[in-house]
Amino acid sequence: MIMAMNIILAVSFVPVWGILYFMIKNYEKPKKNVILGVTLPHVAHEDPVVKGMCSSFGRWLNMVMLPLLALLAPPFFMSSMGAAITWFMTWFVLVVVAPLTVFGIHREKLMSLKLERGWRSETAGLNLVDVRAAAVPPRKMSGIWFLLPLIISLLPIADALRAPHEGSLVFMYAMFSLMVALFWVFYHMIFNLRSEVFNDDLTLTMALTRVRRYNWSKFWLAAAWLTGALNVALWVFYENMTAFLIATLVYSLVLLAVAVKTEFAARFAQQKLTAGETGELYVDEDDLWIWGMFYYNPHNSRFLINDRFGIGMTVNLAKLSGKALMVFAALSIAISPFLGLWLWAEEATPVRLVLTQTELTARHTGDRYTIPLDTIESVELIEKMPFVIRKISGANFDNLYIGAFSVIDYGQPLLCMHPKNPPFLVVTAGGQSYIFNDADSGLTMEVYSQLLLQLVQ
Repeated sequence: MIMAMNIILAVSFVPVWGILYFMIKNYEKPKKNVILGVTLPHVAHEDPVVKGMCSSFGRWLNMVMLPLLALLAPPFFMSSMGAAITWFMTWFVLVVVAPLTVFGIHREKLMSLKLERGWRSETAGLNLVDVRAAAVPPRKMSGIWFLLPLIISLLPIADALRAPHEGSLVFMYAMFSLMVALFWVFYHMIFNLRSEVFNDDLTLTMALTRVRRYNWSKFWLAAAWLTGALNVALWVFYENMTAFLIATLVYSLVLLAVAVKTEFAARFAQQKLTAGETGELYVDEDDLWIWGMFYYNPHNSRFLINDRFGIGMTVNLAKLSGKALMVFAALSIAISPFLGLWLWAEEATPVRLVLTQTELTARHTGDRYTIPLDTIESVELIEKMPFVIRKISGANFDNLYIGAFSVIDYGQPLLCMHPKNPPFLVVTAGGQSYIFNDADSGLTMEVYSQLLLQLVQ
């Protein structure tokens, strides 16, 4: 199981490395007069010092990013799932922080050069909006293209509602249907964002705005159809865990590929449209972008802001909600390695069975399940681990199963056991089945014998 998990995580994380590497490396190329997050006049694009800084940025980016690929190998030699996840999550934090640090350092150097050479535009620090572009009505696609995948995504919900015991599946299907509906909402949101102002050329402003809206539209539509298809796939394969995981992985990779393709298509178009613009009047918002990455403008009332290029959006950190979201995102990344440490502790903690005069308790980092003896209907000791079809809720490691599972011959019992440490105690109480064992096989048999004696009395 740990090998399969490592393969899935590695396959998932390698694209993250590639996306961050190539997207940040792309900052070397001028788009809307911006190089390494700094707005420069066209004459500065060929300056030897500027080119030298770009070359230095590329070298340092390679120096910090390429070794990180090799650091994906160690988890494949670990026997603990918690240790492997801790490694992967720590690696993820490094992959996010390292390239942004290289970018930030070189951006500040280039910003100092800009001030030294007097390359600030007369629009520096101003928040420019072209009201002429805002007056042009946008072209939107028919809502039927989003309605169809939404209808498709609702089919699994309709089927699952016929089986009351499949409540967790209804919740999962409903989440993906909600995502499809949200993609429809997000599609409409892109038309409320400001136009792509570069200079006083209305034709160019409209062209840049169309580039962003067109690529955003392609992404949200593709996301809606892919998510609707995933919901159907999970419905069809819900009893086949391998197919379930493969469908989820394929969905993630395809959606990631679509996002990358549309992002770079937009960047290329923006680069091409603005490459020949050599006028002195152009937008210079460097003062509004902290380290070239974070937008801070107390004079802009909007929460969501277009990124400087590509199709991305960011938040206005001058607003309280923007600060809160940024802090939440930073904390989520920072604490991700501790998820692995928590799983590591869960994995290493043994299951204990405690039998008293009145109840049976399965204990693992606390009392997981407590069964009053007067509710027990039957008890059985089995030597072979029953076949688990899928996990419904809880956690499963190579050496630990805790939670609700679908198990052949036993329905959907609650498990708290070490799967590689027979025998196993099967208890039915109040119409619910449980499968337990103690980390000590001898204690499992002893509890079984004592339980039989107490039930006979």
